[in-house]
Amino acid sequence: TPFIPNIEEMTFSTFPPIESDGSVVISNQDINQLGFNPNRSWQKGQTLDTIIQLGDISEGFGVETFTLNEIKSLVNLNFHQFSLKDFGIIQFQTISSLFDAIPNLKNKKIKTIPPLRDLIKDTQCGGQSQGCNLLNYSVKKITKDSQLASLPLNQLSLEQYKFSDIPGLSNTELKEFNQWQQVYLSEIPGLNQVSFADFPNSLSTDSIEFAQIDITFSEAEYESLKSISGSYQEGFNKSCTGGCSHIELGGNPLILGKQWISGNSQKVQGGYGILSSLFGGVEPTGRHPFGDVFKVVIGDIDETTGTVETDLYFRVCQKGWIDLGCSPYGIGPIPFMTFKENNWIFF
Repeated sequence: TPFIPNIEEMTFSTFPPIESDGSVVISNQDINQLGFNPNRSWQKGQTLDTIIQLGDISEGFGVETFTLNEIKSLVNLNFHQFSLKDFGIIQFQTISSLFDAIPNLKNKKIKTIPPLRDLIKDTQCGGQSQGCNLLNYSVKKITKDSQLASLPLNQLSLEQYKFSDIPGLSNTELKEFNQWQQVYLSEIPGLNQVSFADFPNSLSTDSIEFAQIDITFSEAEYESLKSISGSYQEGFNKSCTGGCSHIELGGNPLILGKQWISGNSQKVQGGYGILSSLFGGVEPTGRHPFGDVFKVVIGDIDETTGTVETDLYFRVCQKGWIDLGCSPYGIGPIPFMTFKENNWIFF
């Protein structure tokens, strides 16, 4: 019988580590032009939540509309075990951007908000609170002074503060904070444990179809002209010639005799917008049974045992004030599921 992975049990923490080293590299000149730095590198064995940033899964999962409190309620977190250092978004904030994210801070006095109190005290008052009039100012008044407003919170030792030291922090949507897109999933407490069924845009298995794996072919001599694999850019019937490892499908009249080509044999164009040039502009051929958050790719095929490995690939995206688009699906492979001849596979 066909087997559908249980979306309820899928989280970023349940995936095995990535299987090869990789990186995203663009020049400093390009970074300045884009106003965004997608650069990162990873080693084989690293977990996905330390490679993927919030911006990468924004379009697919709507992650940016989460608040910390919503994540907490989904995964049963205890905030007392965390400090502000564990909330990676804080490292990108200034007094001004914090005020923009949490407008309710405006009438609160600086001295009542421990991180802001210490930031002002240490940088403006010689470390003394006595006689330091600035501490009695409201947040709004401090932000009227551009020099004070631009003081960065990452000057502080953030591990000494709790989430509750910034009123309203845990009830603020992630997207309200400056540079939220560039924070790794691992830097948002509990996010890697959220079920793929519980994201604001949850994954769905509604449109999944099944077929049976009839035959597995190695790269030796086969061409593949009846493909159901490819990419959003090239379509999902991209033929392959000259050594095309693939599986042939049956059991479903819709795609009898069709072929799903291995991503090891064929690369296809991927991505859109400025970021489409990353990963050389190409990605392994595959399909999207679960939507566009990740791509399902057939990896190694062993013809002698009839074994088929599938992998997942993720991408880099940036949709802020300017939509820079998304890269090809180049972050992978992440081992997914193993099939045998005569098993049913989803497409």
